Amino acid sequence: MLLPGLRGDEREFEGLRALLPEATPIALPAKAHDRFDAIIEAILKAQRDEIAAADTLLGASFGGLVARALVAGGYTRARLVLIGTLPHPTPPSAASRCGITGRLVPLLPESLYGRLYARRAASEWRQDTDDAWPAALPSPAVIGARLRAIARWGLPPLPPGTVVAWGTEDRFVTWDAAAVRAWGGIPLPLPAGHRPHLRDPQGLIAALSQVE
Repeated sequence: MLLPGLRGDEREFEGLRALLPEATPIALPAKAHDRFDAIIEAILKAQRDEIAAADTLLGASFGGLVARALVAGGYTRARLVLIGTLPHPTPPSAASRCGITGRLVPLLPESLYGRLYARRAASEWRQDTDDAWPAALPSPAVIGARLRAIARWGLPPLPPGTVVAWGTEDRFVTWDAAAVRAWGGIPLPLPAGHRPHLRDPQGLIAALSQVE
């Protein structure tokens, strides 16, 4: 199963789903939940059985944190594949930034929020594809709440066998292979930006097939 990033946009997995039609996305709740337990509760109402039966949870960025929360809560024993997801432990500076931004974003006028966030989101998207950027954005309240959830949640240790993938051109990544091994994860650097699954889904599948 596939968990999208902060925007909750399933379209980032279109290339991957074309190659793996059995891989289904998990929709993030559209309401402004600022705690991971509330996000998980909303997801389980819709897809509890599918999540429990999943062999693999692949989470991109924020989706990787949601995937970890599902495993930590005992709702699935699926293998975790995290892409561009904050590691363990969460850097205090990252948590602080998420908390501050999460409080400020809902205060922005819609027009200003759209311009500021759309510019950043479009830049990230175009780092990995020439396809048109899907410009629909969640509300400032939803984005702000998800950022506050990141700031509040203390990440548990990585489950054994977790694959930690990241794009070597991802400007948000602050870790390397040695750090991932120290956390108990399996490092998988890929030639991409924040969304390796968008740039080269076939390459991602091939790389994962080589990971034991």
